Amino acid sequence: MSRKDAEHGVSGAEAVVAVLESFGIEICFGMCGHTNLWMLDAIQKSKIRFVGVRHEQVAAHAADGYFRATRKPAAVLTTIGPGLTNALTGFGDALLDGSAVVAIVGDAPNYFHGREAFQELSEHAEADQISIVRPLVKRAWRVSHRATLVPNAIEACNVALSGNPGPTVLSVPLNFFSEFRDETLTNLVNRRPTSYRSAAPEEQLILAFDLLSKGQRPLILAGGGAVNSQCQSEITELAELLKIPVITTLSGQGSIRKDHNLYGGFISTVGTPQAHRLINSCDVLLVLGSRLGEMETSSFDSAISINTSETKIIQVDIDPRQIGRQYPVAVGVVSDVKLLISEFLKLAKKVSSSNRSVPANWSSEIEVERKEWQKEIKDSSNWDGIPISVERMLSDIREVLPKEGIFLTDVGIRHIVAQQFDVYSSQTHYLASGWGTMGGAVAAALGAKVGCPDVPVISEVGDGAFSSVISSVITAVENDIAVVWVVMNNFGFSSISVYQAKHGLGNLGTSFKTATGKPYNPDFAALAIACGACGETVTNPSELKPALLRAIASGRPYVLDVHTDPAPKFRATGKWDVNDLLAGITSKNI
Repeated sequence: MSRKDAEHGVSGAEAVVAVLESFGIEICFGMCGHTNLWMLDAIQKSKIRFVGVRHEQVAAHAADGYFRATRKPAAVLTTIGPGLTNALTGFGDALLDGSAVVAIVGDAPNYFHGREAFQELSEHAEADQISIVRPLVKRAWRVSHRATLVPNAIEACNVALSGNPGPTVLSVPLNFFSEFRDETLTNLVNRRPTSYRSAAPEEQLILAFDLLSKGQRPLILAGGGAVNSQCQSEITELAELLKIPVITTLSGQGSIRKDHNLYGGFISTVGTPQAHRLINSCDVLLVLGSRLGEMETSSFDSAISINTSETKIIQVDIDPRQIGRQYPVAVGVVSDVKLLISEFLKLAKKVSSSNRSVPANWSSEIEVERKEWQKEIKDSSNWDGIPISVERMLSDIREVLPKEGIFLTDVGIRHIVAQQFDVYSSQTHYLASGWGTMGGAVAAALGAKVGCPDVPVISEVGDGAFSSVISSVITAVENDIAVVWVVMNNFGFSSISVYQAKHGLGNLGTSFKTATGKPYNPDFAALAIACGACGETVTNPSELKPALLRAIASGRPYVLDVHTDPAPKFRATGKWDVNDLLAGITSKNI
């Protein structure tokens, strides 16, 4: 049936778009291809805003950033083969950081599957592009029959939003997009779950709370699951009621304000000293939505991180697969973090603080270490030398960025940011904490700004990261997305070169230079201007704050090319086995 002959019914593409709309999806980041033209046509006739990109990785990261900023799902549209594979890196980040993204991918016509269709991978005879993507998403479907298109699309949206949020992929043959069908798409909203949160049984709640409340040195560890659950106020209230310190993982920052007197820092390979001391000496540890992986636990070193011989663990996670995966637990609770903490609050209000035997100095001694740590940070952030120190840059950004403003950071700088940058809300600071993709923050800033157009969005990234997805600037100009990128230009992959220097390995591959050995980078400010954005080069620390204020006030995409010191002055208080391995020391954890 041709489009002209279709007097009744809707196309397959229109059906998919109707499903997306029924789930509240308002934005789609994507790129055209011959297999998704019908989807583009259907989106154009819908209420969904389409933001075109020049590379599919940008689309996936932008959708991730949009969800983090709004807690609403976004769609990604790609074409077959390389269109899909270009987006895979962004899907991996969304998976590990819990962002609901629904990817619609065009595929070859189903009657050509396995017959060397254009851009189809069939080297091993499976001819199934979904096999490539499955390890990087929550779930993926290849629509095998026109009758399953709408049910599969509904399932893709449900799975993306349910439990721990994450990306899903729906691969649709071109002919299923273009075919018309005699069906009405009514009551689609009624096919959505009434709730995406799951609660724990009452007996588990009571058992967990009893263990926590009777601890002599109890501690709360908030991870990315706590951030996704949006329970900052609840965690803070529980900590205050029970007088329990709170530490976080990298992705859990903002679960309690950093200036709160019960905030004990964050754990990581370069976490804060007080956080590592607290987690190593607590007797009861309440883990809220953390995988407790290598980076969070200092390569599972019991001398720095969790000491299971001394600590009873209460692990709370919406994903049952995470319970007890890394450490034995005294109580494992499968639950949404916010729902659990809300129930804990009801129980806590029935327990008088005078009836608890928590040593008075357990939480109060945090304050001493915090003041020492803050002084150390302040001393480094006041540095006026040239090139500009990263610490000084972070200090100036924090000063000019409103508390409700959004700040995104990339993998190479995330640890020093966590040490130096005050976070007042979990909805204002985003970093690639799970997969750690270089360049993720460059593109994710687009989605964050689209989702929150009325607040400033600053993305601080390295020169290597910015170069990798520089087409994000083109997308920002095309779609009038006023992101401010602060590029730390130190002429190399400095976060990697530090390991080369530490272990005497040379600097091959980490130093940006010409064939003659001269340090080299393009003029990022000039490149931005050439793309239609604004750009400035900043070389003196006194110039930085005025430049930041101009960039924010401009209301336009803006690139600040900031020449920075390649050696941040933060100190690592955790451990990463990579250092031992690079030094030729066999890991003790095998």
